[in-house]
Amino acid sequence: MTSQEQFPTKDTKCDNCGEQLLGTFCWVCGQKDSHYNRSLFKIIGDFFKEMFDVDSRVFTTLSTLFLRPGALSIQFRENKRASYVTPIRLYLFSSLVFFFLVAITSQSSNVQVGEENAFDETDSSQGESAGPNAEIRVRTQEEIDEYLTSIRSLVRLDENIFESAKNVLKGRIARLAHDPWSESIFATVDNLQNSVGFMDNDLLLREDIQRAVEAHKRMRVLQEFFQDDPMTLLMGEAIVKTEKQGELISFMKSFLSNVYSIHHGKEFRDTVPLEKSLIRVSIHSVYNGKEFLEDMTENLPLLMFVLLPIFVSLLAVLSLGKGIRVVFQLIFAMHIHALAFIIQTLAVLLSLLFTSVGIPMIGDIVFLLFTFSI
Repeated sequence: MTSQEQFPTKDTKCDNCGEQLLGTFCWVCGQKDSHYNRSLFKIIGDFFKEMFDVDSRVFTTLSTLFLRPGALSIQFRENKRASYVTPIRLYLFSSLVFFFLVAITSQSSNVQVGEENAFDETDSSQGESAGPNAEIRVRTQEEIDEYLTSIRSLVRLDENIFESAKNVLKGRIARLAHDPWSESIFATVDNLQNSVGFMDNDLLLREDIQRAVEAHKRMRVLQEFFQDDPMTLLMGEAIVKTEKQGELISFMKSFLSNVYSIHHGKEFRDTVPLEKSLIRVSIHSVYNGKEFLEDMTENLPLLMFVLLPIFVSLLAVLSLGKGIRVVFQLIFAMHIHALAFIIQTLAVLLSLLFTSVGIPMIGDIVFLLFTFSI
């Protein structure tokens, strides 16, 4: 095969559109002045080069986007765009990667409380630390006082832990007909007393007491807010009492604890209806966690695309009188959203990495730091 067949650069016209060639690429249709009429090995080489050769525009775009996102939009406004990836391509690619990652991770990292037998007595009556065969029975005040005396000896000088135990066992935070957390404390005290001597640092008992305190706070919020809404009350109790793990469940438990801290010492019923409605919606969403996540991941892309023009309209209103066309507001909006998608994608990946190696707390911190960086 001759060199002329391989690189027919001596042709004066484009083979595709017939226009006069002024360089390596046709100035009308953009086709490169080269032929497939050449060695198969060269064709294969070109294929792998196209597959794995990353355009320098990607690095230029990403570096500018992360360091100076506004400057990237200004470059397009000044029509200096040859060195950068187009805004629509950047926005679509980053959003597709993010939504795909959310879809595959949200389903695997969360569970649904409201599965079959969610309100079965053997499930709803068990606490986070009670065994499956634990029996709930009513304790007399004399028995409770005896246990408190033992607890004071076990925790020694830790008055805060002792007061917490007293608040739980005497029902000062919440009164429960079935209280598996108190039963767990009773069982731990019995085990410690039956052991040879008292332990100097009874971590298991302290953990049981702290877990019981948090559970009673959450139950108090549910009792105060939803006495007139039995279904929401049952769903909330199932969430608080479940042993299942998941991000949504953990979030809901922490949320209820925070609500108690806000309203502690005040009248719980003196709350705005919006707050109560927000808690109710959250409980129903978490109780039906998988269904909620499926709906969210299905509708989130559509929601983001609907919010984009709203964001552009807001930018246009804020920049009235500055002579900036709406099309440039749209370019800036796509750049900012792409930046947010990329950062959130990196945050999710790093969070999953730290969780997989057994340090989820570091993953949560990294996720928050990346989110705040936006």
